[in-house]
Amino acid sequence: MNSAAPPQSLGESTIWWLSPRLARFVAALMPILAIECWLMLGRGEYGRMHQPWLLLGALLAALIPPVRRGVDWLWRRMAHPSMPVRLLTAAVIAIAAALFLYWCMRYERIAIHPKVHDEFSYLIQARMLSHGRMFMPAHPCARFFDTFYLIVQPVYASMYFPGAAMMMAPTFWLGVPYFLAPLAESGLCAAMLYLVITEVLDGASGILAAMLLVSVGSFRMMSIMAMANTPSLLLGLTMTFAYLNWRQRRGTGWLILLGAASGWAAITRPADGVCFAAVLGIAMLMDLWRAPLRTWITTAVLLPLAASPFFLIQLRFNHDVTGHWLQTPFTYYTDRNYPGAAYGFHSTPATTQHVSDIPQKQFLYQDFAAGNIARHHLGNLLDVFILQRAQTVDWSGVPDPFFWGIIPLSVFAIWDRRFWAIWAVLPMFLLVYSGYPFLLGYYIIITFAATILMTVLPIRFFSDVFPRQAGFFRTVLSLAILALAVVNFPQTNRIVHDQYFETPELERIDATLPRDVPPPAVVLFHYNLNALIDGRRVTDNPHEEPVFNIDVIWPDDAPIIRAQDLNADVAAVGRPGDSDRALYEYYLRTDPRRVFYLYDRRGGDGRLTRLGTAAEMVERTRPPR
Repeated sequence: MNSAAPPQSLGESTIWWLSPRLARFVAALMPILAIECWLMLGRGEYGRMHQPWLLLGALLAALIPPVRRGVDWLWRRMAHPSMPVRLLTAAVIAIAAALFLYWCMRYERIAIHPKVHDEFSYLIQARMLSHGRMFMPAHPCARFFDTFYLIVQPVYASMYFPGAAMMMAPTFWLGVPYFLAPLAESGLCAAMLYLVITEVLDGASGILAAMLLVSVGSFRMMSIMAMANTPSLLLGLTMTFAYLNWRQRRGTGWLILLGAASGWAAITRPADGVCFAAVLGIAMLMDLWRAPLRTWITTAVLLPLAASPFFLIQLRFNHDVTGHWLQTPFTYYTDRNYPGAAYGFHSTPATTQHVSDIPQKQFLYQDFAAGNIARHHLGNLLDVFILQRAQTVDWSGVPDPFFWGIIPLSVFAIWDRRFWAIWAVLPMFLLVYSGYPFLLGYYIIITFAATILMTVLPIRFFSDVFPRQAGFFRTVLSLAILALAVVNFPQTNRIVHDQYFETPELERIDATLPRDVPPPAVVLFHYNLNALIDGRRVTDNPHEEPVFNIDVIWPDDAPIIRAQDLNADVAAVGRPGDSDRALYEYYLRTDPRRVFYLYDRRGGDGRLTRLGTAAEMVERTRPPR
């Protein structure tokens, strides 16, 4: 492992704050530290694909001189690419990652269609934006189209910030499947992560980082979902890349890119945008501490100026939907459907509070939201909303438990402002999201750059501490990281399944309606809440919501309109006193050709029934004289 002379340095030292003797002492303790961290943070998991043997194989390979020299030579060849080479490599990574992620979904036979409520809302919003609209007028029969995460009064619009939908809108212009947008965003995330890690470490570490990103199951899952989390990570990485280049070159172009990406992030997932902006803002203030006044003025002007178009879009969206410039549609919807869930710590709301006329929204509030809101108080801040969320990062943000053996070592190597600009997003995420009562596993996607940096950084640490043995450490650690990443791909691990949103009822409905319902038609969906069906009590799954008209920007434009049955008892449909009579009368006036159908969900065992034309339904439900 020894060589005649120390190898040429690959960059700035990561241990400048430690004396060489202390750094070697810390490195010598690494085996003990690795085992303890793996036992505590990695929960002592051995893995299911012979991971210990792979680690042993990496060690043995590093002990073979030709292998060690070959890996070290390759590492050095990739370490310092020129900017054109970096950009070309990033383009190749973006395309390869997107294709690989699509292959993963096909290999696992995961159905690619909207599954969760959020996706339907985002798709409707993206379709509106593709037509130059951010909202539509409220439907005259708005109550029948009330559903999750859509505002139906005073206008018809998505509750979400428009940034993610802006990225999806081009798929509707081009007439291509919507999932190409999240696939492209995911590929660009891998490319941007490569550029960021290459900027602070080296090109070889950047390639390892890109591979680690696509090895994380939750990232692969989100790669085909019409959600805002992947766009948020992409914008955060763009902000970080712009900052790193501005810090080195002080170019105004990088300031403009940073400001524009910050503004777009702010109208995509504001909490995520705050995580990146706060960290980078602190870093920039430190960089500007002794800068000339002119530099301060340039920075203070260009950043908000570049972000301002996105803020103006959001302000206009706020006013058009809620009537107030500073009240967002997100807050408007949350206050009415999840009372007590607004950002911040509040008194516990009454769990019996009426939130909607739609029973599935009432049920989901009581079953899921109310308990989380009740626990969301300052007394639980440390235990529930920081420590437990840190565990979520542990479970979902690290590709393999064995990585916890080297990640904590990064604490000794991270004392560089460039590293902090990436790593500090993780604690900032825990702090910012402590003010929100909900945290789903895929929210942590924005922390992946931080956890992946901490995974690859020990390679540089050991190379700096033991320069004569740098080739050995680059070989053993890079091969180990590469092997652990690969065995978490679905193609190499038969138990991997990158989807936990299974929606068999929605798939059945999507197959049934085109086959059995000739347009123009209206299908009324009846939600059963503790209903007695065939001698058993049935409550339909509120997470599988079929009432979204995602193929159009206005419900009446759909060949087969999906609407809510407002009757508490399905037996009331088509009889005097039918709560759906207002909808029959509306379509009798506006589109009398439409035929009405009833889809009784029945706990997933749906039953479709033809009811009749609008005229027939109006006559059948006429009150007795």
